[in-house]
Amino acid sequence: GIIKMTIKPLLLLFVVFVFVTNSKLLASRNAHPSDWIKSVEADDDHELKFIIALKQNNLDTLDDIYQKVTDPDSKHYREFLTIEEINKIVAPDAEQVQKVYDWLNTFGIFEQDILNLGDALELSAPVYVLEDMFNTEFYEFVSGEKFVVRQYGDFSIPEHLDTIVDMVVGLSNFPVKNINQRKNQKVEDYLTYVVPQTVYEMYGLGYDAIAKHSPSQNVVEFENQNFSPEQLQDFAKSMGITIDPLSSNHIVGENNPSQPGGESTLDIQWIAGIARGAENWFWIEPESTWLYGFSVHFLNTKTVPLVNSISYGWNEEMQCENGIGGAECSQLGVNAKQYVQRVNQEFKKIGLRGVSLIVASGDSGTNGRTDEYCTQDHFNPTFPAASPYVTSVGATTITRADTKLKNPPPACKGSDPWWYCASGGTEIAVSWWDDSFTSGGGFSFIEPMQDYQKKAVHGYLNSSVELPPSKYYDATGRAYPDVSALGSKIIIEPNDGATGGTSASSPIFSAVVTLLNDYVVNATGKPLGPLNNLLYKMAEEHPAAFTDVTSGHNGCTESGCGLPPIWECYGFYAYKGWDPVTGLGTPKYDEMLKYIKKTLNI
Repeated sequence: GIIKMTIKPLLLLFVVFVFVTNSKLLASRNAHPSDWIKSVEADDDHELKFIIALKQNNLDTLDDIYQKVTDPDSKHYREFLTIEEINKIVAPDAEQVQKVYDWLNTFGIFEQDILNLGDALELSAPVYVLEDMFNTEFYEFVSGEKFVVRQYGDFSIPEHLDTIVDMVVGLSNFPVKNINQRKNQKVEDYLTYVVPQTVYEMYGLGYDAIAKHSPSQNVVEFENQNFSPEQLQDFAKSMGITIDPLSSNHIVGENNPSQPGGESTLDIQWIAGIARGAENWFWIEPESTWLYGFSVHFLNTKTVPLVNSISYGWNEEMQCENGIGGAECSQLGVNAKQYVQRVNQEFKKIGLRGVSLIVASGDSGTNGRTDEYCTQDHFNPTFPAASPYVTSVGATTITRADTKLKNPPPACKGSDPWWYCASGGTEIAVSWWDDSFTSGGGFSFIEPMQDYQKKAVHGYLNSSVELPPSKYYDATGRAYPDVSALGSKIIIEPNDGATGGTSASSPIFSAVVTLLNDYVVNATGKPLGPLNNLLYKMAEEHPAAFTDVTSGHNGCTESGCGLPPIWECYGFYAYKGWDPVTGLGTPKYDEMLKYIKKTLNI
């Protein structure tokens, strides 16, 4: 019968890792996400696409190059590499890859059928072949109107490939679901709203900060999050701005305009609304690939957007989550740490192409969505927000708001008398009480604190601020978020009330970076690339580049602040300088540009 699971199946990613022993068995799936029903055996001819991740070479070299290329004090700063140069560093030895090819050849899969991605192979095969290849069985699984074909039972490869294959992605993982949903905030509960003009006035953009050289920017989506070009134009009209329609070659993946998603709608409208004049992209990953699939596909695409906003994330310790829970995951030899570290290598490679990755820090504070009532004795850092190779963005809201926009858009005119659009005010960290969510932040349990942030983070940890119990976090881990931006009372089209989340903050900050890139690429021929080293140096040497956010706390989750009778969730407090709630603060574009011009001598 079907095994009923109580774990909330939000990430639903199951990745098969190779045991370090000589065992042929990679894993054994004997459970599945509770919202999927196991049905009949799969049709023999049903084709599945999957990726074989190969073990990488020279990771120390890759890291050494990354550190030099991203450090503003290095003579190699911004000496970015090509796809070919990056793949040459990490690709496995040819004879090792040939062993995998030889194995695939025995099943009638030949080189012309395989996409070689340097340190990964992507291919398709019918179920009857896959069952022989991996000594397993495939079944149909049904959830509502959707059905998928997935592997079930034991899963293995020949032992002579054990030291060559790192993991296999795409045969066991279920579609991701509800990773980072926007919050609907009812209009009658709030008086002051955020429109693009709010950002123009508060973040030093002014009304003239329009890109002149078509810098590229992108929103990355998962879980069938489509967007409507028509709604994008409706947004532009209601905000009194111009947004050029996306060209078809800048929509990567299958977008279905008739079924726009809430997350994707927020992302594309706001990244385009802040960085006017930019070349906008929309990248939608197929179901089931999640972060590894995205990063491999992105890295190996010839022309890619330079600034990328990712408003998705999940507990870094549960990246192998497949609806059966962390403990059983471990018993199956599926290692979350190994998966996270592999994706981090991919992010590092993407950065070496001169690409900026910017990620929402999460909407459930320190405790995260896997511990909504704060019952565990440790925090749950979010991945990819806690990756050292992305810029992580927390969320702020406005208090004591001014409502004197110089050029209020149509959305703010002629509305009900209680409808106001903010022009300024004091930014504080979002809170569950006022905003229905809290800003994700804390310390990674997997990746160490980065050199570029040690001084700023130690300043926080050694200050007089009240800290949570030390057992809840690893104070030597990668600290996040790096920065923050407005993330509450955001208006989108269709306007059915305000929305919010760090998933709004990420595209807003990304758009500011795009406008900086517009100047830098035109002046130097190269983009800013990975940002963190530059941002922490900027905050120390030119504090005016940020508005320091010093009020707020991120102990609560989206579900509240604990259970009765205690009603307590531990978290961090915002404080002067960097803090694990709002990072270095929110951006001041004009001051950032001033600092960058000086640093790059342009």
